[in-house]
Formats: sequence, C-alpha cells, structure tokens
Amino acid sequence: MEKRLNYIMGTPLKVLFVEDSDVDAELTLVELERGGFVPRSEQVQTQSEMLAALGDTQWDVVICDYKMPRFTAEEALSTLHESGQDLPFIITSGAVSAEDVVSLLKQGAHDFMDKRALARLVPAIERELREADVRRSQREAQQRVRILSRALEQSPVSVLITDPAGMIEYVNPRFEESSGYQANETIGQHIGFTLQDEQSDDSLQHLWSTVREGQEWRGEFASRTRAGQLIWEKVTVSPLTDSADSITHFIVIKEDITVRRSYEEQLLRQAHFDELTSLANRVLLMDRMNLAVENAEREQGMLALLGIDLDHFKNVNDSLGHSIGDNLLKEAADRLSACVRGGDTLARMGGDEFVVLLPQINDPRDAQKTAEKILRQFEQPFVIFGRNYFVTASIGVALYPGDGANPHLLLRNADLAMYKAKEHGRNGYHFFTEDINERLLARLELEAHLRFVVERDELLLHYQAIFDLATERVVGYEALVRWNKRDGDLRMPGDFIPLAEEIGIIHEIDSWVLKTACLELKDVLKDRAKCLAVNISSKQLDMPHYAKFVGEQLTLNDLQPEQLELEITERVLVEDTENTKRNLELLCEMGVRLSIDDFGTGYSSLGYLQRYPFQTLKIDRSFVSNISGEGSACRLIETILTLAHGLNLDVVAEGVEREKEMAFLKSIGCDYAQGFMLAKPMALRYVLNSLESEVAGNE
Repeated sequence: MEKRLNYIMGTPLKVLFVEDSDVDAELTLVELERGGFVPRSEQVQTQSEMLAALGDTQWDVVICDYKMPRFTAEEALSTLHESGQDLPFIITSGAVSAEDVVSLLKQGAHDFMDKRALARLVPAIERELREADVRRSQREAQQRVRILSRALEQSPVSVLITDPAGMIEYVNPRFEESSGYQANETIGQHIGFTLQDEQSDDSLQHLWSTVREGQEWRGEFASRTRAGQLIWEKVTVSPLTDSADSITHFIVIKEDITVRRSYEEQLLRQAHFDELTSLANRVLLMDRMNLAVENAEREQGMLALLGIDLDHFKNVNDSLGHSIGDNLLKEAADRLSACVRGGDTLARMGGDEFVVLLPQINDPRDAQKTAEKILRQFEQPFVIFGRNYFVTASIGVALYPGDGANPHLLLRNADLAMYKAKEHGRNGYHFFTEDINERLLARLELEAHLRFVVERDELLLHYQAIFDLATERVVGYEALVRWNKRDGDLRMPGDFIPLAEEIGIIHEIDSWVLKTACLELKDVLKDRAKCLAVNISSKQLDMPHYAKFVGEQLTLNDLQPEQLELEITERVLVEDTENTKRNLELLCEMGVRLSIDDFGTGYSSLGYLQRYPFQTLKIDRSFVSNISGEGSACRLIETILTLAHGLNLDVVAEGVEREKEMAFLKSIGCDYAQGFMLAKPMALRYVLNSLESEVAGNE
C-alpha cells in the first residue's frame, strides 16, 4: 500500500515509446498521468533511433507498438537486449494473435496490453518497476559474490571452508601452493588431516569446543605438507551462521609462520636441501659424491651417477604457470624418490634437472635397472586440474672409475649422456661413451672458431636466383651465407647457424649478411624489377633497433624497401616478443616485404599469416621433392597454394630439381621457384656475368 501511495503522489517516469502513432503515444501518457506518474518521454520509430535514445538516457520503461512499417516489436526487443540494458518492455497493439504474444513473452517481453483498454497499464508498470529493482539488486549481489570469490582465489593466505562436521568443501590456490595438496586431494578430507603431532591434536579438540559454541578460535598448528615438510601455521577459524543463527560452515584462514628452531639449523637446511622439493641440493650432492668416490677408490668398487632431465617440462610450466610447474616438480621428486634405496642420494640441481647417486653398485646393470625403474615411474601422466600431462624423463649414466675419476667429471659426462638420450628421441637412457666426449671436443673447437668468424672475414655470400615460372625470367636472388674456414672447408648454414644462435653471435652474422648483400647486389638491383631475399633469425628481430638498421642499409645502397624481402620462420611469430612485434610493424610501414620461410614444417597457423602483411609464402623443399613420389605431397602443395593465393600471397617453391617438379608447379599456378634445376647458388661474379648476358640478350 505504501508503494502504491508513492506512485499516486507523483512518481517521475522516463518512458521510451517505440511507436509511429503520436496519438497513441499521447493517450498512453494521459493514462500514466491519471495513474499518478509524472512521465517524461521520447518517441522513436526505427532501430537507429532506438539505439541513439538508449545511449542518451537511462529509461525506466519501454512501451512498444506491436508492428510498425519499418520496425517490429520483435526487432525492438532484440535491440534492447543487444544494448545490454534490463528495462521493462511492454507491448501494445490494437490486434495481435495469442501465438505472437506468447512468442514475444518467451523472448523476454514483460507484458502485453490492448491499446483500446489501457486500464492494466499503470499496475503493470508498477509491477515491472518493482521486479526490475529486484533484478538489479540480484545483479549487484552477484557482483559482490564475484568480487568476494576473486578475493578468496587471490588471497595471499590459505583459505578453507568446511561443513559443520569439519569436512573440507573448498580450498583456495594459496592453500594448494603452500600445502602441496591439490584441491581434488583435499576436498572431502577432515580439516585436521595434515596435523603432525599430539600437541596439534589437543589444539584441534579445543578448536572444536570453541567454534561449535559460535565463537572464533585463534591458535597455531604444526602440519606436514604433501612433500613431507613440517610447517607451523597461525590459524583462525570462524563459524558462519544462517538467518536462524545455525552454524552452516566454518571458514579457516591459515598463515604460514614456520620458524626454524635455530639459526644454525636454518643455515644448514638452506645450504644442503632444495627448498621446493626438500631433496638434496648441489652442495650436499657434491659432499656425498666426494665421500662415495673416496670409498670406491679405497675399496676398488664402482659407483654410478644418473643425470635426469624432465622432457617437455617447459611446455607445462609456460602454459599452466610456475605454481603448477612447481607442484609437478614436487610430484616428480616423489616419483624419483620411490626409485632409490636408503643409501642412495637423490638431488635436485635446479629447474627440472635431478641427479641420482648410486654409491655402491656391483655391475653397470644395477644402474640400468634404476634407470628403467625411473622411466616406468613417468609412464603415468601427471593429472593437473583434471587433465593429463605426459612428462617423461631422459637419463644419462656415468660410471666410476671408467667415465671419470672425480665428481665434476662424472657430473659432466652424465649430463652429456643425458643429452644423447634426448637426441635419440627422449624418454630413454644412455650410457656415457668416449664417442660422446670426442663429439663434445669437436663442438667446442667449432664454437671457438665460430666466435671470430666475422672478425676474421671468413664469411661469404652465394646467391640463388628466383625465377618467375610464367616467364622463366629471374626476378630476384636469395642471399645464402657460407663459412669459408681457413683450412679451405666450406661450411653450409645448417652446419653453423644453429650453433651461432645458441652461443649468441647470430646478431653479428645476420647483420653482416644483410649489410654485405645490399652492398654487393646494389648494381644488380638497379633493375627495380628484381629483389633481394635475406633470411633473418628470431633473435635478430628481437633487437630493439633492427628496423632502423635495415632502413640505413637500404638508404646507403640506394635500394627501394620493396626490393628487400626478409624471410622469417614461423617460430618468430610464435615467440612474438614486444621488440619483434615493433620491428615487424616498422618494417611493414617502411615497405619492406615479408616472407614466411619453410611453410608447413613448423608451427603453421593461419593466425600467424594474418597478423602481419606478408607478401610471400615459401613452400619447403621437403614437400617439393616428394612431387614425383606420393600423391599426397601434390595435394598438400595444391592446398598450400590455394590458401596462399586466397590470402593474396605470392608463392615460391624451394628445391626444384626435376622437370616433373617444374611441370607440376607450373600446372597448378605456382608463382615462383628456385632450385638446382633452375640455378645453383653462385658467387657474386657469376651473378654479375649472368646479368650481363641477360642484358646482352635483351639488346
């Protein structure tokens, strides 16, 4: 009654009419004024007018004619929904079928009334305004719940919620992180399942006697984490009650207040054990290895060292976050612990690297059995948030005394053997051999020489012509770097570019290639129809001022930006750092052409092709070489070509070496090609000679 009196006394009401009859709108306003409202209105007849009105004013109600020449009630209702506003929507009409009314009500209209009988209009609006207020309150309450939920999820302290019997119903991520227990391991457990000693049990008894009386309890507990670590926690337990003051839940807030019993114990722990997994760390491992080597030397015995690295751990860590990665490492540590004997040592060296020391073995087969046991432990997936993640292990084995007389050499050789296991496909083990050592020495020698390759002027460029398949004319050249070693050995890029990237000198090599190619081919490129293609590494694009460097080389050699095509592997776009993104944007603005190299061999994705305005797509030679073999290769190339042309990309086929390949590529409309059949990579003087011949032929 009170609300009704408020309306009668004159309630402001903002009405949006979707109506083409001024008379009908006026009659409705009169009815509203008669009912005690003080209406302010606007009349619209089209969707654009309605959208503008909804954007300009906060309306209380929408009154809509069922059907107008340019706008129907159904369209108006849809427009209101699309605007995201929750307003009472009342339909008026002189004549409409019951089926149409029901259909509109199901779509979200709130009421319908006959224009010839508006007696229900005022009560209907009063009712819908009240219900709109209720819906608004519910939305605000839901928003508060969402905020509280986020606060719990992001809380820096552990939060648990239990039922009245103390059975856990919820834990937040901080609890999982601090305890090592995942939510699915915790829910359904009693709140005291991690308690450590009798003193904690006594505290738990006092806790329940307090909170069941409706009072808050504060105290401290000793608990063990899932990894077995003892922790002390400051705990607050508060009862949650309903409107009848009956306890429905308990909320538990736990803050880790672990204090070491003494400063010396703390230093000892930090110095000898890994904080995450509680395993021995490198320092403790080296101490035990020294003792084991001394004992083995004294007793003429044998020991084994197993270097272990988790395969593909980085993928899990990057995709799920370090918190989940840490939990996975803890579980991996548990699995490894199940594979060692009481006198063995299991250590975490850092990251996802572990070491097992077997101080006394009678035969290398003892080490083999331990390695096989470890591999079996990783056959089962790691279950994270209900999903299975397979993380296997690669193991390298070094034996004393054959593979090293001291701990450092044994560690190095076990590590080398582990990388050999990775080379053989991962998820396996490999014993150290002298061949591994010889290959390491050869690699170190190669690395030592490679570091000074630019300084010693040992690089040179060969150029491979790129042909227009329609005209069979040369349209450009790809610059290919060679390492002309002092001993006369000419190394191809595959022999040294990956190592150059690994040791961090790829910037120097890539910069030299671009600078030298622009300088050497500037006369060739006076023919503006020809272009220069240069491969660049992902690390080069990550340099802050790389685009500026490219622009300087073009200016110095009087080259047009569109004459330079930078060939980028798909991996560059996967990594997509801020510097990479900015450099690519600047290069595109400059007009430099971008090409996707070796398409289909790595991380192929349409999303990468659409991210930047690439002009060219290169089909890898591995596909081209199979043209004369399996039919699937031909279909794959046709598909790539169709895709590229659909994206307005030119297509270059690499590695064309046979007439059959050439004929097929022409038949499907491939734009360009390069390969030994057309032209081998050649030194600059041969490029200039071929250019002179081409000019002479044209004359």
